[in-house]
Amino acid sequence: MSLHLQRSIDQLMNQLIALSAKVENNVKHVILALEENNIQIAKEVITDDEEIDKREILIEEECLKIFALYQPVAVDLRYLVAVLKINNDLERIGDLAQNIAYHVIHILNRPVFIKPARLDILGIYQKVQCMLKKSLDSIVNRDVNDAYAILKADDEVDQMQREFETDIIEVIKKVPEDADVIVQYIHIARHLERIADHATNVAEDIIYMINGDIARHGRSFEKENEA
Repeated sequence: MSLHLQRSIDQLMNQLIALSAKVENNVKHVILALEENNIQIAKEVITDDEEIDKREILIEEECLKIFALYQPVAVDLRYLVAVLKINNDLERIGDLAQNIAYHVIHILNRPVFIKPARLDILGIYQKVQCMLKKSLDSIVNRDVNDAYAILKADDEVDQMQREFETDIIEVIKKVPEDADVIVQYIHIARHLERIADHATNVAEDIIYMINGDIARHGRSFEKENEA
């Protein structure tokens, strides 16, 4: 690898880490807005998404520039392909945080307060936040162990989301007059589940970036072939 290519890749990684930190912060803040009944925080998450979009475009452009200038091969090519895919997933997580913010604002603009629903949402969020943090840590540390652990956690979030949705439907049956507000919790849970999916995608791409193992749908094909 040439010195110039190495510097370009290092700069690209710094940009990706900065984007991941911004995305993680927005996910934390949108749930904080719900916890603290703070519409202003939710509005800030909505506004911040524009910055995430700009950073995602800059990273993609930088990747394409490196492809054009250096025509990377082997490990370097694999690395850049993974960065492009991770970059896209991070942007989608930012979009989902923004979507959650709109639902939070809808909830907080109404006097309905469903405490059990909020507590269950926080349970899902805590699991998702752990997955997201590990996936972003794996970017910084280039650690496949954290990445493999994330693949196993995604099914747990799926189950939590399904159980939550069943419970919320029962709440709506009891207070149908508040259905338009209560259903916002279903949307939030679904968005959190999608964030977990994207965190899983990031973990799969980290595995590919580091050791070339193609992991999809929660399993490693290379490991299966070796078994």
